Amino acid sequence: MTVFSSTEEEERLLEKFFGQVTTHPDLRPKFVGANTAFRAIYTDPDAALVVDARSDPPVVKTGAEARAADIEVELVMSSDDGHTFWLGNLNIPMAIARRKVKINGPAPKLLKLLPAMQPAFAMYHDFLKSEGYADTAS
Repeated sequence: MTVFSSTEEEERLLEKFFGQVTTHPDLRPKFVGANTAFRAIYTDPDAALVVDARSDPPVVKTGAEARAADIEVELVMSSDDGHTFWLGNLNIPMAIARRKVKINGPAPKLLKLLPAMQPAFAMYHDFLKSEGYADTAS
């Protein structure tokens, strides 16, 4: 069973969550410091998210706007793997090696952000609970 029942549900939640993460006082400078734009393409259900951290504050886009955005790095993974990552339970370098996650573009730019994203794992857990998804928050 997939975590998200539709593209609309997933994109609505991702946009809201990333809006909080990229403007969080501790995390915003880390995103802006990376000075990159990345797109995550999720499958089953299909969804698209862009975080453009080349501006301050970073800009978050979903849907068609995200698919058309000018980006430097793109990740492709299942929606469930994306959810597992944000729960802090998916090792991205290992997932890349096993081809569960594909990266198009300069991977070092994206991998540089991984340690900075760790505080967002607890935020995601709390966010899911606040949005009524407590049963998927572990």
